[in-house]
Amino acid sequence: MLNGNVEDIYFGIAKKIVEKIDDDWVKAELKAEIYGDAAKFRGTYNSSLAQEQQKFFKVHHELFDLFEELHKITTENPNNKWNRAIFTLEPSGSFNIDFEWDQALADEIERLNNE
Repeated sequence: MLNGNVEDIYFGIAKKIVEKIDDDWVKAELKAEIYGDAAKFRGTYNSSLAQEQQKFFKVHHELFDLFEELHKITTENPNNKWNRAIFTLEPSGSFNIDFEWDQALADEIERLNNE
């Protein structure tokens, strides 16, 4: 899977999200925080039956490798740095990913690494 192709990585992330949801759903969202060689994930989705109510899905370590590779590829240019991402997926396969740089998060990681 990790062959350096961003589209394959996006497909892998979407596939893992779909595998984790045991319900009919209308939208899923995976939030990721990247801490260098670690990451934190939070997965939520809206059920078809109760669209206004968010439910959670468990995300395990298998997504870490995908996000680590995505981070490596997309930050090769130092102007493209990010440490947070939100991957939004619809059942049709349509998706969006937003990247952002959170300086406070970066500062906290640096502080903890220096302790």
